[in-house]
Amino acid sequence: MKQYQGIGMMSGTSMDGLDIVCCKFTEEEPEQYQYELLAAETIDFDPKWEARLKHLPAQPAEVYAKTDVYFGHWLGRQVKAFIERHGLQPDFVASHGQTIFHQPEKSFTAQIGDGETLVAYLNCPLVCNFRNKDVALKGEGAPLVPLGEKYLFPPDHLYLNLGGFANISLNGRAFDVCACNIVLNYLVREHEASQAFDEGGAIAASGHLDENLLSALNGLPYYRQKPPKTLGWEWVSRHILPLIRRARPRLSDALHTLVHHIAIQSAYAVDSLQGAGKPIIITGGGRHNTFLMQQLREQLASRQVEIADHLPAETIDFKEAIIFAFLGLRVLQGKANVLKEATGAEVAAPCGSVHLPPIGSERFALL
Repeated sequence: MKQYQGIGMMSGTSMDGLDIVCCKFTEEEPEQYQYELLAAETIDFDPKWEARLKHLPAQPAEVYAKTDVYFGHWLGRQVKAFIERHGLQPDFVASHGQTIFHQPEKSFTAQIGDGETLVAYLNCPLVCNFRNKDVALKGEGAPLVPLGEKYLFPPDHLYLNLGGFANISLNGRAFDVCACNIVLNYLVREHEASQAFDEGGAIAASGHLDENLLSALNGLPYYRQKPPKTLGWEWVSRHILPLIRRARPRLSDALHTLVHHIAIQSAYAVDSLQGAGKPIIITGGGRHNTFLMQQLREQLASRQVEIADHLPAETIDFKEAIIFAFLGLRVLQGKANVLKEATGAEVAAPCGSVHLPPIGSERFALL
């Protein structure tokens, strides 16, 4: 039996903050893992960082390069403080970084938070840059979470994550469903800069359905594509936002209609995976959107899909950070941390860059 203490860091496409977890992973036999969540926190981005990340795709190369390094410093300070607060002694840290571009159809994806800068704050190896190799191997670079679900969570369940994008999986088959919090939060912030999101879906619940907008959203060509397939902010800005701009709905009506759209597409995704009758575990920030959960229950009921509640609350909120810690462990073990059937890659590979700490690196030497 082997045990490892690892830290996972995840900041999603909704750009609302950084999730940090520390887990103890136990490998009782080869390829059989269990985990224990030792500590977990969410650190909100301050308005300066939120604005900087939001506008970075349109900035010149020098600004991009600086922000990559500066964000590495910020991540390093956060994880160092987290380690000190909780008295941790991690064997490794895994950092997803912040996605700025995701265009696998053009053979690239980019997450910032420079690894060599971040590891300067650590006394253990760092794994980051999880997506590029998969894209180089003709994959989508996403979704990566299904491998963690395979090893750490109950089998034969549907998993629906309501993050920046909704994504779904069942027994290793997975894909991005539609835009979720990334567009809901964007519209709320655009209307009122001081409000980060629609608390509990209250604004959406007060609105009315725009049938024409809903029809236009559901008619987007992406939904007719077969997996593997993934989404990025670029797709939202090219396809979702123009439809909303043309419809010119009130904020409450736009959110109301988008919530219906998310619920409908999530139900269609269940159909695509032939998931009728399977239990579903729903995670991510959207899980706390009462109105969205209500619409999902209505859509899933006709498919005999019941929402399962047997995961601890902290796991529901920090599932992606937990899994990225696990994906980092797999890299350091030299094992594949991607399911090629989920991403469409030519081979399942250990995807991630390893960075050694400034002191004591000889402990981790391979040769």
